[in-house]
Amino acid sequence: MSPSNTTHHLTYFAVPGRAELIRLLFAYGNLPLEQTQFTLEEYTAAKPTLCLPYGQLPVISVDGKIFAQSLAIARYTAKLVGLYPEDPLAALEVDGIIDAIADLLLPIFNAIYSESDEAIRATKLQRINSTVLPRGLAFLEQQVHGHISVGTERTVADLSILDFYDNVLNAFPGQITVDTTPYPKLTAIAEGLRKSDRLQAYYAAKA
Repeated sequence: MSPSNTTHHLTYFAVPGRAELIRLLFAYGNLPLEQTQFTLEEYTAAKPTLCLPYGQLPVISVDGKIFAQSLAIARYTAKLVGLYPEDPLAALEVDGIIDAIADLLLPIFNAIYSESDEAIRATKLQRINSTVLPRGLAFLEQQVHGHISVGTERTVADLSILDFYDNVLNAFPGQITVDTTPYPKLTAIAEGLRKSDRLQAYYAAKA
């Protein structure tokens, strides 16, 4: 299968969310990506007609066959664009970073999107900002090698860090308030990718 001859169609909401890492990978690899982006109302109306293997978005159609789960899609895309290591141990290290970030997303999304009680949400966010994120970011800072997180070449782990910075840490002002100053290596990875030639057109189109 040649990536350039394969049709990919991503279906998700018109927000970054769990699809943004996938979009970043396609943009970084300069691969064409067709998209359907729903509002919540549009999704509710269309859901009975959609093929959703696990009952949720995002899904990706690859030459008409539907696949699901955001991190599975991201890893598939990373392999297409040369951002997933062939060496099993390097791949294990990359997956560890991706999964550690996914673990941090769970309490954040639970507090912001699922908690309806404002007092309970405030308590959860206080703990996330004071304990959960500093602890998780400190572990990640220890694991990454420098301006590249694993090895000597960029991988999907780097883009996962960028996505976490842009679409979680910096996306909820007043709610996510953790100071990222103590994590210079993580910050350098995000900033370096944000300025990279491969993503300039993508960010310009979003501006």
